[in-house]
Amino acid sequence: MEIIFGTEGWRGEIADTFTIRNARIVSQAMADDLNERGEGGRGVVIGYDTRFLSDKFAAECAQVLAASGIFVYLLDCVVTTPMLSFATRYFDAAAGLMVTASHNPAEWNGIKWKGPHAGPVSESDVGRIAAKVGRRSPQSLSFEEARSQGLIRFANCEQPYLTHMMRFLAPGVRKKEPLHVVVDAMHGAAGAYFAKALEGLGCKVTPIRTEPDPLFGGVNPEPIKPNLGALTDRVLAVGADLGLATDGDGDRLGAVDERGEFVSPQILFALLARHLIEQRGWTGSVVKTISTTRLIDKIARLHGAQVREVPVGFKHICEKMQQEHVLIGGEESGGIGIPRHMPERDGLFAGLLLIEHLMLTEQSLRTASDELMKLCGEHRYDRVDLHVPAAGKERLLRQLRRKPRSFGGEAVQSVQTLDGIKYGFADGWLLFRASGTEPLLRVYTEASDMEKVSKRLAFVGEWIEGEAGVVQKER
Repeated sequence: MEIIFGTEGWRGEIADTFTIRNARIVSQAMADDLNERGEGGRGVVIGYDTRFLSDKFAAECAQVLAASGIFVYLLDCVVTTPMLSFATRYFDAAAGLMVTASHNPAEWNGIKWKGPHAGPVSESDVGRIAAKVGRRSPQSLSFEEARSQGLIRFANCEQPYLTHMMRFLAPGVRKKEPLHVVVDAMHGAAGAYFAKALEGLGCKVTPIRTEPDPLFGGVNPEPIKPNLGALTDRVLAVGADLGLATDGDGDRLGAVDERGEFVSPQILFALLARHLIEQRGWTGSVVKTISTTRLIDKIARLHGAQVREVPVGFKHICEKMQQEHVLIGGEESGGIGIPRHMPERDGLFAGLLLIEHLMLTEQSLRTASDELMKLCGEHRYDRVDLHVPAAGKERLLRQLRRKPRSFGGEAVQSVQTLDGIKYGFADGWLLFRASGTEPLLRVYTEASDMEKVSKRLAFVGEWIEGEAGVVQKER
């Protein structure tokens, strides 16, 4: 049995480690933990996405919880992870369980855990549940018996969730000229919900890849540039104002502008921070992961806002949101959360706020992005994922922790080890960190122009290949 836990739960390849049997074992550990803490009586909300057999896995998890006397709200259709998080708080449940592998390839599935605060559970919560895995054999009621005993009840939270989001939008936005938006669900969970919310703002919506497909059309459901060719093509074909994409479970946002050009999530994060401060007048600190652009620091400094830098993983942002007054928090991957909505990343809500910004300022996404760069200076960013042999990866990380005077011909001004190893240069930075869920070494960098970014990453690739041997570069 190989059940390896990541930052918010457990993922594995379907029919290899992610099996019905292992899902039952993990669900039993969750049930035991809730009952031992006296929380089982509050119940658990369970949701699922469009992946292969996600609905079946959700039902199996519900049957195990029910056998331990824990009441289950089983959401009655495909939902996004943010909607599951919202439902956990809405039903005042002890926890939420989402069957999803988020942006991972189609052969993967997993389980994410959410807390009663409508956000990721803490690292200690994950560790406590993981320690109970396999402690005792899972018990299970038949679905029909659990239903007849009232231990499993179908529930729906679509309208409360959409209403909750829409009430945060500025009243004046509906009086502005509506935009034409292409919405790309990447065959994941968010399509119909996103279209409905945008239509509520008066937008014209052209949906693509909204039909559920457990193979995701042969493309990983991650809204990054290489995966958004279909969105670019449709934006140009219909003359839309922009295109918005969400990942497989709807918690990340990607975008292309009116020219069909990809707009980095880093820029989207900075635009939203600026919008909330300048157009909405909201206050609070700005939380970003260590792999996120310095654009955020410059926007915050211009407005006197504090910046908090945390390790990679939205759970760290969520913890800050529960400790202090936070305006917005985000990751380089497109996960952006606004705690007035909930302490959770939500691709739909981030997309709605981006549309609000463009409508209130009467700007195109390209104009808004260019204006941001004029205000803060040019910031260019890229990331590559490298498959490195395990032994070589550890040796590389040990070498990198020693502060060198220079790296790739650039003077190293600072070294951070908050999460991985980050070198600060006169122009930008370079970060190395091992993935917590995949056998990868991730390399991130930012500089004032793409030529320097490309040159830096090329040097890194050559250096690592010489030191450890690179098996494959993912992007």
